[in-house]
Amino acid sequence: MISRKTKYVQLLVVFSPIFFLLSSCIEKLDFFDEDQEVQLVIYGLLTDNFERQIVSVSKTSAVGLAPMGVRDARVSLLTASGDKYRYNSTGSGEYILEGFAAIEGESYALEVILEDNVYISKYEKMPELLADDNISFEFNKEPFRTETPESVFTVISETTLPSSSDPIYLRWTVEETYFWPLLHFPGTGFPPPPPPPCFISDVIEPDRINLFDGSGSSSRIGNFVLGKRLVDNSFLYPFFVSVRQLSINREAYEYWEKIKIVINNQGSLFDIPPAPVIGNISNVEDQNEIVLGFFEVAKTKVTRVYTTRADVPFSLVDPCQYFPSIPENSYPSECKSCDARAQGRRWTNTPPDWWKFD
Repeated sequence: MISRKTKYVQLLVVFSPIFFLLSSCIEKLDFFDEDQEVQLVIYGLLTDNFERQIVSVSKTSAVGLAPMGVRDARVSLLTASGDKYRYNSTGSGEYILEGFAAIEGESYALEVILEDNVYISKYEKMPELLADDNISFEFNKEPFRTETPESVFTVISETTLPSSSDPIYLRWTVEETYFWPLLHFPGTGFPPPPPPPCFISDVIEPDRINLFDGSGSSSRIGNFVLGKRLVDNSFLYPFFVSVRQLSINREAYEYWEKIKIVINNQGSLFDIPPAPVIGNISNVEDQNEIVLGFFEVAKTKVTRVYTTRADVPFSLVDPCQYFPSIPENSYPSECKSCDARAQGRRWTNTPPDWWKFD
């Protein structure tokens, strides 16, 4: 029987690429025991948008802790035409390439040099096709985190495939960004200026993997649930949902399909036990070393929708409603600090460039 500690270590290894974010045939899943060595995890996503391209490099822990970022790697993007672009380290295991966009038809590989070892991915070609996403949302009462009905927000896509005989493979990620004002306490004498509001972002259902294989579909239109979350006071103010469609190649699709299989098969004694999923990155000198993660090249587009309080059919309680008779120190910290409200999520005081609504 697999011990609880061993199973936890295995799950961390399976999810390592997702935590940081996230071959043409499906390879056999390689199982390992609790004596498994620490393993390198490399994940990179390259898109055709002029944006910050990100690669994460980390190592798993043999004691069941979350993977630790590797700070001293040298990370470069290679092109099939012979160019090389260096990523810059942020000091936390994340490496960035600013303002770069992949070119349609070009092939790219990732090179990571660490401790005199050279790791290189297979060359991946930028896909050419995208589908059309018509994004909508629903508010419902349904079981979600418990067996009893809860107030749930659901993101849905009606997706129309391109009229092409070429295969298309899709993956979606869903992110929320909502507005949160901080309380402005008048004070005495000359009142201070009001504090800037918070714009708080997070991934909706980060462990959900949204995939679609259009190569064998007989219909050009499909309906997909892309994400769910509980309704709370985040919906008191404008709440944006950003759906990123990634058009990927078959190898990337099969990689994420294997990750999805492992995630969905962990609850029963008769399920396949968690296992590391091997991607497209290897040690040039030691092909026997197991390297986790994947270098993904994707054609991408983002579709956004937003909600306001008027859309929400449930009662919402504002914890920061101001009353002059209530002293400042009686209000929750989330009413006075973006950091306290975000609780580890990303936040900024500057609205995104796309923050526009009627």
